Amino acid sequence: MTADQPYPLQRQNPLLYWATLIYLVGVPNFIHFDVTGRTHAQGLFNLTSLSAMLITFLSSYVLVVVVILGRRPLLCRKVNIGNWLWIVLVLQMLLSTALQPVSRLTPPAYSDILISLYRMYEWVLAFALVLALYTRTPADRRTELMAHLIGRVAWIWIAMTYIVLPFMPSQVYGGAGEGEMTSAHAQLGGEFLSPSYLATLSVAAFFYALFFFPRGLIRFCGCVLAFVTLVLARTRIEQLSFLILILLYAIFFSGKFVLRIGTIISTAVLGALGILFRSTIIEYVSRGQNANSLATLNDRTRVWQSAIEAIRDRPVLGYGYVVGAKNALRDHWIYTHWIPPHAHNEYLHAFVSGGILAAILALCIYGLALWTGFRTAYRGLHQVFFLFLMILFTVRSLGGPNLTYIYTRPGAIFLLTFIGLVGGVDKLSPRKLKKKSRPLSHSIPQEVGA
Repeated sequence: MTADQPYPLQRQNPLLYWATLIYLVGVPNFIHFDVTGRTHAQGLFNLTSLSAMLITFLSSYVLVVVVILGRRPLLCRKVNIGNWLWIVLVLQMLLSTALQPVSRLTPPAYSDILISLYRMYEWVLAFALVLALYTRTPADRRTELMAHLIGRVAWIWIAMTYIVLPFMPSQVYGGAGEGEMTSAHAQLGGEFLSPSYLATLSVAAFFYALFFFPRGLIRFCGCVLAFVTLVLARTRIEQLSFLILILLYAIFFSGKFVLRIGTIISTAVLGALGILFRSTIIEYVSRGQNANSLATLNDRTRVWQSAIEAIRDRPVLGYGYVVGAKNALRDHWIYTHWIPPHAHNEYLHAFVSGGILAAILALCIYGLALWTGFRTAYRGLHQVFFLFLMILFTVRSLGGPNLTYIYTRPGAIFLLTFIGLVGGVDKLSPRKLKKKSRPLSHSIPQEVGA
Protein backbone atom coordinates (compact mmCIF):
# COMPACT_ATOMS: atom_id res chain seq x y z
CA MET A 1 0.00 0.00 0.00
CA THR A 2 1.18 3.51 -0.77
CA ALA A 3 -0.05 6.93 0.27
CA ASP A 4 -2.21 7.32 -2.86
CA GLN A 5 -4.00 3.95 -2.44
CA PRO A 6 -6.67 4.34 0.27
CA TYR A 7 -7.55 1.23 2.16
CA PRO A 8 -10.89 -0.20 0.91
CA LEU A 9 -12.29 -0.76 4.43
CA GLN A 10 -13.03 2.95 4.75
CA ARG A 11 -15.62 2.35 2.01
CA GLN A 12 -16.84 -0.98 3.38
CA ASN A 13 -17.33 0.30 6.94
CA PRO A 14 -16.84 4.08 6.78
CA LEU A 15 -18.55 4.95 10.08
CA LEU A 16 -16.28 2.77 12.19
CA TYR A 17 -13.17 3.66 10.17
CA TRP A 18 -13.56 7.43 10.45
CA ALA A 19 -14.64 7.29 14.10
CA THR A 20 -11.51 5.29 14.90
CA LEU A 21 -9.24 7.61 12.92
CA ILE A 22 -10.72 10.74 14.53
CA TYR A 23 -10.36 9.27 18.00
CA LEU A 24 -6.75 8.28 17.29
CA VAL A 25 -5.93 11.79 16.03
CA GLY A 26 -7.62 13.57 18.93
CA VAL A 27 -7.76 17.34 19.36
CA PRO A 28 -5.05 20.02 19.59
CA ASN A 29 -4.72 22.42 22.49
CA PHE A 30 -5.53 26.09 21.86
CA ILE A 31 -5.40 27.39 25.44
CA HIS A 32 -2.56 28.19 27.82
CA PHE A 33 -1.85 26.08 30.90
CA ASP A 34 0.38 26.90 33.83
CA VAL A 35 3.57 24.87 33.25
CA THR A 36 4.28 24.59 36.99
CA GLY A 37 1.25 22.35 37.41
CA ARG A 38 0.20 24.30 40.51
CA THR A 39 -2.66 26.33 39.02
CA HIS A 40 -4.99 25.82 36.11
CA ALA A 41 -6.94 29.00 35.57
CA GLN A 42 -8.91 27.28 32.83
CA GLY A 43 -10.37 24.74 35.25
CA LEU A 44 -11.02 21.04 34.81
CA PHE A 45 -13.54 21.69 32.02
CA ASN A 46 -12.12 23.88 29.26
CA LEU A 47 -12.13 24.06 25.48
CA THR A 48 -9.48 21.35 25.13
CA SER A 49 -10.90 18.90 27.67
CA LEU A 50 -14.50 19.38 26.52
CA SER A 51 -13.51 18.81 22.88
CA ALA A 52 -11.64 15.63 23.81
CA MET A 53 -14.60 14.40 25.89
CA LEU A 54 -16.99 15.10 23.03
CA ILE A 55 -14.90 12.99 20.66
CA THR A 56 -14.70 10.23 23.28
CA PHE A 57 -18.48 10.10 23.76
CA LEU A 58 -19.24 10.31 20.03
CA SER A 59 -16.73 7.55 19.30
CA SER A 60 -18.34 5.41 22.01
CA TYR A 61 -21.76 6.01 20.45
CA VAL A 62 -20.53 5.08 16.98
CA LEU A 63 -18.95 1.89 18.32
CA VAL A 64 -22.20 0.85 19.99
CA VAL A 65 -24.22 1.64 16.87
CA VAL A 66 -21.89 -0.35 14.62
CA VAL A 67 -21.98 -3.38 16.91
CA ILE A 68 -25.79 -3.30 17.37
CA LEU A 69 -26.76 -2.56 13.77
CA GLY A 70 -24.18 -4.98 12.40
CA ARG A 71 -25.52 -7.74 14.65
CA ARG A 72 -21.99 -8.95 15.14
CA PRO A 73 -19.85 -9.12 18.30
CA LEU A 74 -17.32 -6.42 19.06
CA LEU A 75 -14.49 -8.74 18.00
CA CYS A 76 -15.44 -10.65 14.87
CA ARG A 77 -12.51 -13.04 15.17
CA LYS A 78 -10.10 -14.05 17.89
CA VAL A 79 -6.96 -11.93 18.18
CA ASN A 80 -3.94 -13.00 20.19
CA ILE A 81 -2.27 -9.83 21.49
CA GLY A 82 -1.19 -11.08 24.89
CA ASN A 83 -4.70 -10.45 26.21
CA TRP A 84 -3.95 -11.64 29.73
CA LEU A 85 -1.17 -9.06 30.09
CA TRP A 86 -3.53 -6.18 29.35
CA ILE A 87 -6.43 -7.58 31.39
CA VAL A 88 -4.29 -8.13 34.49
CA LEU A 89 -2.72 -4.67 34.05
CA VAL A 90 -6.16 -3.02 33.92
CA LEU A 91 -7.40 -4.98 36.94
CA GLN A 92 -4.27 -4.08 38.91
CA MET A 93 -4.67 -0.39 38.06
CA LEU A 94 -8.33 -0.54 39.10
CA LEU A 95 -7.41 -2.14 42.43
CA SER A 96 -4.63 0.38 43.10
CA THR A 97 -6.94 3.25 42.24
CA ALA A 98 -9.73 1.96 44.49
CA LEU A 99 -7.27 1.62 47.40
CA GLN A 100 -5.17 4.72 46.73
CA PRO A 101 -3.95 6.45 49.91
CA VAL A 102 -4.71 10.02 50.89
CA SER A 103 -2.10 12.50 49.72
CA ARG A 104 -0.15 14.42 52.35
CA LEU A 105 -0.08 17.69 50.38
CA THR A 106 -3.18 17.52 48.18
CA PRO A 107 -6.65 17.47 49.77
CA PRO A 108 -8.81 14.58 48.56
CA ALA A 109 -11.55 15.32 46.04
CA TYR A 110 -14.53 13.27 44.95
CA SER A 111 -13.49 13.78 41.35
CA ASP A 112 -10.13 11.97 41.78
CA ILE A 113 -11.52 8.48 41.29
CA LEU A 114 -13.78 9.66 38.47
CA ILE A 115 -10.88 11.28 36.64
CA SER A 116 -8.77 8.13 36.97
CA LEU A 117 -11.60 5.90 35.75
CA TYR A 118 -12.34 8.22 32.82
CA ARG A 119 -8.67 8.25 31.80
CA MET A 120 -8.65 4.46 31.96
CA TYR A 121 -11.82 4.36 29.86
CA GLU A 122 -10.07 6.36 27.13
CA TRP A 123 -7.55 3.54 26.79
CA VAL A 124 -10.27 0.87 26.82
CA LEU A 125 -12.18 2.73 24.10
CA ALA A 126 -9.05 3.01 21.97
CA PHE A 127 -8.53 -0.75 22.24
CA ALA A 128 -12.20 -1.42 21.43
CA LEU A 129 -12.26 0.82 18.35
CA VAL A 130 -8.99 -0.46 16.92
CA LEU A 131 -9.75 -4.12 17.57
CA ALA A 132 -13.29 -3.80 16.19
CA LEU A 133 -11.84 -2.36 12.98
CA TYR A 134 -8.93 -4.82 12.98
CA THR A 135 -11.11 -7.93 13.30
CA ARG A 136 -13.49 -6.72 10.56
CA THR A 137 -10.58 -6.50 8.14
CA PRO A 138 -9.52 -9.42 5.90
CA ALA A 139 -6.65 -11.35 7.48
CA ASP A 140 -4.25 -10.46 4.66
CA ARG A 141 -4.89 -6.71 5.06
CA ARG A 142 -4.90 -6.25 8.83
CA THR A 143 -1.20 -5.46 9.17
CA GLU A 144 -1.49 -3.03 6.28
CA LEU A 145 -4.41 -1.31 8.01
CA MET A 146 -2.42 -0.67 11.20
CA ALA A 147 0.47 0.88 9.25
CA HIS A 148 -2.01 2.94 7.23
CA LEU A 149 -3.62 4.35 10.39
CA ILE A 150 -0.22 5.20 11.88
CA GLY A 151 0.76 7.06 8.73
CA ARG A 152 -2.47 9.01 8.60
CA VAL A 153 -2.39 10.00 12.28
CA ALA A 154 1.24 11.17 12.01
CA TRP A 155 0.81 13.15 8.82
CA ILE A 156 -2.48 14.72 9.89
CA TRP A 157 -0.75 16.15 12.96
CA ILE A 158 2.22 17.42 10.96
CA ALA A 159 -0.17 19.06 8.50
CA MET A 160 -2.22 20.67 11.29
CA THR A 161 0.95 21.98 12.94
CA TYR A 162 2.16 23.82 9.84
CA ILE A 163 -1.33 25.04 8.91
CA VAL A 164 -1.92 26.62 12.33
CA LEU A 165 1.67 27.91 12.74
CA PRO A 166 1.24 31.16 10.70
CA PHE A 167 -1.96 32.06 12.57
CA MET A 168 -0.88 31.16 16.14
CA PRO A 169 2.94 31.16 16.12
CA SER A 170 3.33 31.57 19.88
CA GLN A 171 1.02 28.60 20.51
CA VAL A 172 2.64 26.28 17.97
CA TYR A 173 6.28 27.35 18.23
CA GLY A 174 6.94 28.29 21.82
CA GLY A 175 7.26 26.82 25.29
CA ALA A 176 6.25 23.24 26.03
CA GLY A 177 2.68 22.42 26.86
CA GLU A 178 1.11 21.42 30.15
CA GLY A 179 3.10 18.90 32.12
CA GLU A 180 6.31 19.33 30.14
CA MET A 181 9.64 20.50 31.46
CA THR A 182 10.54 24.01 30.39
CA SER A 183 13.18 24.82 27.78
CA ALA A 184 15.14 27.99 27.15
CA HIS A 185 14.55 27.59 23.40
CA ALA A 186 11.25 27.56 21.57
CA GLN A 187 10.17 24.15 20.30
CA LEU A 188 7.85 23.28 17.46
CA GLY A 189 4.63 21.96 18.91
CA GLY A 190 4.62 24.36 21.83
CA GLU A 191 1.29 24.11 23.60
CA PHE A 192 -0.58 23.15 20.42
CA LEU A 193 0.87 19.64 20.78
CA SER A 194 3.65 18.62 23.14
CA PRO A 195 7.02 18.81 21.31
CA SER A 196 7.77 15.29 22.54
CA TYR A 197 4.53 14.02 21.04
CA LEU A 198 5.15 15.86 17.77
CA ALA A 199 8.69 14.48 17.56
CA THR A 200 7.41 10.93 18.08
CA LEU A 201 4.86 11.40 15.31
CA SER A 202 7.58 12.88 13.09
CA VAL A 203 9.73 9.76 13.42
CA ALA A 204 6.71 7.62 12.51
CA ALA A 205 5.93 9.91 9.56
CA PHE A 206 9.54 9.77 8.32
CA PHE A 207 9.68 5.98 8.14
CA TYR A 208 6.16 5.76 6.77
CA ALA A 209 7.23 8.06 3.93
CA LEU A 210 10.49 6.13 3.44
CA PHE A 211 8.78 2.74 3.25
CA PHE A 212 5.37 3.43 1.71
CA PHE A 213 5.34 6.73 -0.21
CA PRO A 214 5.80 6.46 -4.00
CA ARG A 215 9.40 6.67 -5.14
CA GLY A 216 10.80 9.97 -6.28
CA LEU A 217 9.93 13.51 -5.28
CA ILE A 218 6.96 12.64 -3.04
CA ARG A 219 9.03 10.27 -0.90
CA PHE A 220 11.94 12.72 -0.73
CA CYS A 221 9.75 15.68 0.27
CA GLY A 222 7.92 13.58 2.86
CA CYS A 223 11.16 12.45 4.50
CA VAL A 224 12.59 15.98 4.48
CA LEU A 225 9.46 17.53 6.00
CA ALA A 226 9.28 14.89 8.74
CA PHE A 227 13.00 15.32 9.50
CA VAL A 228 12.72 19.13 9.68
CA THR A 229 9.76 18.75 12.06
CA LEU A 230 11.80 16.45 14.27
CA VAL A 231 14.71 18.90 14.36
CA LEU A 232 12.48 21.89 15.18
CA ALA A 233 10.77 19.97 17.98
CA ARG A 234 14.17 19.81 19.73
CA THR A 235 13.46 16.74 21.84
CA ARG A 236 16.58 14.73 22.62
CA ILE A 237 15.15 11.27 23.28
CA GLU A 238 13.24 11.16 20.00
CA GLN A 239 16.22 12.53 18.07
CA LEU A 240 18.51 9.94 19.64
CA SER A 241 15.99 7.22 18.76
CA PHE A 242 15.87 8.49 15.18
CA LEU A 243 19.65 8.30 14.84
CA ILE A 244 19.62 4.73 16.16
CA LEU A 245 16.91 3.74 13.68
CA ILE A 246 18.68 5.38 10.73
CA LEU A 247 21.85 3.46 11.57
CA LEU A 248 19.89 0.21 11.89
CA TYR A 249 18.18 0.81 8.57
CA ALA A 250 21.34 1.75 6.68
CA ILE A 251 23.50 -1.07 8.06
CA PHE A 252 21.08 -3.98 8.44
CA PHE A 253 17.85 -3.33 6.54
CA SER A 254 18.63 -1.34 3.40
CA GLY A 255 20.41 -4.24 1.67
CA LYS A 256 22.73 -1.81 -0.12
CA PHE A 257 26.43 -2.42 0.36
CA VAL A 258 27.43 1.12 -0.64
CA LEU A 259 24.98 2.65 1.85
CA ARG A 260 26.19 0.30 4.57
CA ILE A 261 29.87 1.15 4.09
CA GLY A 262 29.08 4.85 3.65
CA THR A 263 27.14 4.88 6.90
CA ILE A 264 29.96 3.26 8.83
CA ILE A 265 32.52 5.73 7.43
CA SER A 266 30.20 8.69 7.98
CA THR A 267 29.61 7.66 11.58
CA ALA A 268 33.35 7.61 12.24
CA VAL A 269 33.81 11.01 10.57
CA LEU A 270 30.88 12.54 12.45
CA GLY A 271 32.26 11.15 15.71
CA ALA A 272 35.58 12.93 15.07
CA LEU A 273 33.77 16.18 14.17
CA GLY A 274 31.69 15.83 17.32
CA ILE A 275 34.86 15.90 19.41
CA LEU A 276 36.04 19.05 17.64
CA PHE A 277 32.72 20.86 17.97
CA ARG A 278 31.64 19.42 21.30
CA SER A 279 30.84 22.82 22.81
CA THR A 280 28.33 23.57 20.03
CA ILE A 281 26.79 20.12 20.39
CA ILE A 282 26.51 20.48 24.17
CA GLU A 283 24.80 23.85 23.73
CA TYR A 284 22.30 22.32 21.30
CA VAL A 285 21.65 19.30 23.49
CA SER A 286 21.18 21.44 26.60
CA ARG A 287 18.70 23.63 24.67
CA GLY A 288 20.23 26.80 26.03
CA GLN A 289 20.14 25.76 29.68
CA ASN A 290 23.04 25.32 32.06
CA ALA A 291 25.25 22.29 32.57
CA ASN A 292 23.42 21.34 35.75
CA SER A 293 20.18 20.99 33.82
CA LEU A 294 21.91 18.74 31.30
CA ALA A 295 23.50 16.63 34.05
CA THR A 296 20.08 16.00 35.60
CA LEU A 297 18.47 15.33 32.18
CA ASN A 298 16.20 18.35 32.66
CA ASP A 299 15.29 17.24 36.19
CA ARG A 300 14.47 13.69 35.12
CA THR A 301 16.94 12.17 37.58
CA ARG A 302 15.32 14.18 40.38
CA VAL A 303 11.89 12.93 39.32
CA TRP A 304 13.20 9.36 39.27
CA GLN A 305 14.54 9.78 42.79
CA SER A 306 11.15 11.05 44.00
CA ALA A 307 9.45 8.11 42.27
CA ILE A 308 11.82 5.63 43.93
CA GLU A 309 11.14 7.17 47.33
CA ALA A 310 7.40 6.87 46.73
CA ILE A 311 7.81 3.23 45.63
CA ARG A 312 9.67 2.37 48.85
CA ASP A 313 6.68 3.53 50.89
CA ARG A 314 4.11 1.52 48.90
CA PRO A 315 5.75 -1.10 46.64
CA VAL A 316 2.94 -3.67 46.34
CA LEU A 317 -0.22 -1.75 45.42
CA GLY A 318 1.15 1.59 44.29
CA TYR A 319 -0.82 4.81 44.52
CA GLY A 320 -3.43 4.51 41.78
CA TYR A 321 -3.78 5.41 38.14
CA VAL A 322 -3.03 9.02 37.02
CA VAL A 323 -4.25 11.09 40.00
CA GLY A 324 -2.85 8.88 42.76
CA ALA A 325 0.54 8.56 41.08
CA LYS A 326 0.73 12.32 40.46
CA ASN A 327 -0.12 13.08 44.10
CA ALA A 328 2.51 10.59 45.28
CA LEU A 329 5.20 12.28 43.20
CA ARG A 330 4.10 15.67 44.52
CA ASP A 331 4.36 14.41 48.11
CA HIS A 332 7.99 13.39 47.54
CA TRP A 333 8.99 16.37 45.35
CA ILE A 334 11.07 18.98 47.18
CA TYR A 335 11.52 21.57 44.40
CA THR A 336 9.26 24.53 43.65
CA HIS A 337 9.99 25.57 40.06
CA TRP A 338 8.00 22.72 38.51
CA ILE A 339 5.89 19.75 39.59
CA PRO A 340 6.14 16.52 37.58
CA PRO A 341 2.88 15.07 36.24
CA HIS A 342 4.39 11.59 35.93
CA ALA A 343 7.63 9.73 36.72
CA HIS A 344 9.24 10.42 33.31
CA ASN A 345 10.01 6.73 33.00
CA GLU A 346 7.55 4.06 31.88
CA TYR A 347 8.58 1.40 34.37
CA LEU A 348 8.95 3.69 37.37
CA HIS A 349 5.57 5.25 36.61
CA ALA A 350 3.97 1.82 36.30
CA PHE A 351 5.54 0.93 39.67
CA VAL A 352 4.23 4.12 41.30
CA SER A 353 0.77 3.68 39.77
CA GLY A 354 0.12 -0.04 40.25
CA GLY A 355 2.96 -1.47 42.28
CA ILE A 356 5.47 -4.15 41.36
CA LEU A 357 2.98 -6.25 39.36
CA ALA A 358 2.16 -3.33 37.05
CA ALA A 359 5.87 -2.69 36.47
CA ILE A 360 6.47 -6.35 35.59
CA LEU A 361 3.48 -6.36 33.21
CA ALA A 362 4.76 -3.22 31.47
CA LEU A 363 8.15 -4.89 30.98
CA CYS A 364 6.43 -8.00 29.60
CA ILE A 365 4.39 -5.95 27.12
CA TYR A 366 7.50 -4.25 25.75
CA GLY A 367 9.43 -7.52 25.75
CA LEU A 368 6.67 -9.36 23.88
CA ALA A 369 6.45 -6.67 21.22
CA LEU A 370 10.22 -6.44 20.69
CA TRP A 371 10.65 -10.23 20.59
CA THR A 372 7.84 -10.53 18.04
CA GLY A 373 9.24 -7.65 16.01
CA PHE A 374 12.73 -9.13 15.65
CA ARG A 375 11.30 -12.59 15.05
CA THR A 376 9.01 -11.49 12.18
CA ALA A 377 11.01 -8.67 10.58
CA TYR A 378 11.85 -10.91 7.61
CA ARG A 379 8.21 -10.88 6.47
CA GLY A 380 8.30 -7.47 4.81
CA LEU A 381 8.21 -3.72 5.13
CA HIS A 382 5.20 -3.51 7.43
CA GLN A 383 6.90 -5.67 10.05
CA VAL A 384 10.12 -3.67 9.74
CA PHE A 385 8.10 -0.45 10.10
CA PHE A 386 6.43 -1.74 13.28
CA LEU A 387 9.76 -2.98 14.65
CA PHE A 388 11.36 0.43 14.14
CA LEU A 389 8.49 2.14 15.95
CA MET A 390 8.66 -0.33 18.83
CA ILE A 391 12.40 0.40 19.17
CA LEU A 392 11.48 4.10 19.22
CA PHE A 393 8.94 3.54 21.99
CA THR A 394 11.35 1.38 23.97
CA VAL A 395 13.98 4.13 23.97
CA ARG A 396 11.29 6.72 24.64
CA SER A 397 9.99 4.70 27.61
CA LEU A 398 13.22 5.48 29.46
CA GLY A 399 12.26 9.17 29.51
CA GLY A 400 8.48 9.01 29.75
CA PRO A 401 5.48 6.67 29.83
CA ASN A 402 3.72 5.52 26.66
CA LEU A 403 1.05 3.18 28.03
CA THR A 404 0.80 3.57 31.83
CA TYR A 405 -0.15 7.26 31.72
CA ILE A 406 -3.15 8.99 30.13
CA TYR A 407 -4.11 8.18 26.55
CA THR A 408 -1.99 10.42 24.32
CA ARG A 409 -1.04 10.64 20.63
CA PRO A 410 2.13 8.55 21.18
CA GLY A 411 -0.08 6.15 23.13
CA ALA A 412 -2.34 5.78 20.08
CA ILE A 413 0.66 5.02 17.85
CA PHE A 414 2.01 2.58 20.45
CA LEU A 415 -1.33 0.75 20.49
CA LEU A 416 -1.43 0.47 16.69
CA THR A 417 2.19 -0.68 16.61
CA PHE A 418 1.67 -3.33 19.26
CA ILE A 419 -1.44 -4.76 17.62
CA GLY A 420 0.21 -4.64 14.20
CA LEU A 421 3.20 -6.57 15.51
CA VAL A 422 1.71 -9.09 17.91
CA GLY A 423 -1.76 -9.48 16.39
CA GLY A 424 -0.36 -10.27 12.95
CA VAL A 425 1.71 -13.26 14.08
CA ASP A 426 0.46 -16.59 12.80
CA LYS A 427 0.27 -19.45 15.28
CA LEU A 428 3.28 -21.25 13.87
CA SER A 429 5.85 -23.26 15.74
CA PRO A 430 9.38 -21.84 15.96
CA ARG A 431 10.54 -24.54 13.52
CA LYS A 432 7.99 -23.47 10.89
CA LEU A 433 8.85 -19.82 11.41
CA LYS A 434 12.51 -20.65 10.88
CA LYS A 435 11.71 -22.54 7.66
CA LYS A 436 9.68 -19.66 6.28
CA SER A 437 12.26 -17.03 7.16
CA ARG A 438 14.67 -15.50 4.67
CA PRO A 439 17.65 -13.18 5.15
CA LEU A 440 16.53 -9.57 5.53
CA SER A 441 18.91 -8.36 2.86
CA HIS A 442 17.13 -10.58 0.31
CA SER A 443 13.56 -9.61 1.15
CA ILE A 444 13.53 -5.87 1.86
CA PRO A 445 15.69 -3.82 -0.53
CA GLN A 446 13.60 -4.60 -3.61
CA GLU A 447 10.63 -2.82 -2.00
CA VAL A 448 12.28 0.18 -0.36
CA GLY A 449 14.20 1.74 -3.19
CA ALA A 450 16.11 4.97 -3.05
